[in-house]
Amino acid sequence: MKKFIIIMLFLLVGTGTFIIPVQSGFLLTINEKETVLFVPNKTKEMTVGWRHSVELTPWEETYQVIEKGNLSLESTIYMSYGAGTPDTEGVVELLPNGFMRVTGIERIIPSYSLMYIPISQYYVKINNKKYILSDFVPEYENVKIHYKVLRLHDWIYLKFKGRG
Repeated sequence: MKKFIIIMLFLLVGTGTFIIPVQSGFLLTINEKETVLFVPNKTKEMTVGWRHSVELTPWEETYQVIEKGNLSLESTIYMSYGAGTPDTEGVVELLPNGFMRVTGIERIIPSYSLMYIPISQYYVKINNKKYILSDFVPEYENVKIHYKVLRLHDWIYLKFKGRG
């Protein structure tokens, strides 16, 4: 009977590691599978920033996590108008520092994808902390950012690898 209880206990604990949600946050991966960073986040908000490749000015997009982990574009802030700037969507507000903020753009995506190019100086801002992509992403790699609820086994794995 004692062996049976011990076996059942191990089965429950083992199964629980694949079922029990432990922590939620933003997961950054390259090559569709290799995790380079996990940032816990309860506010469900993330900002991606970069230097525009043509205008060479700063640009930021802020996303809010909505149902099923999808990302909803809350605002985009930029300094100069040029290639890729919204011109027919949303509400434009001129900020005192010379930047423009556009809100009300109805864009929902399952994840944020980008090609990391050093000249663009990409970063992700989560919990008011800036993560510079050049610190952990190789040049010219596809980066995918999505919101994920980690199960216990994923959480342990990322902690062991030093990625979360």
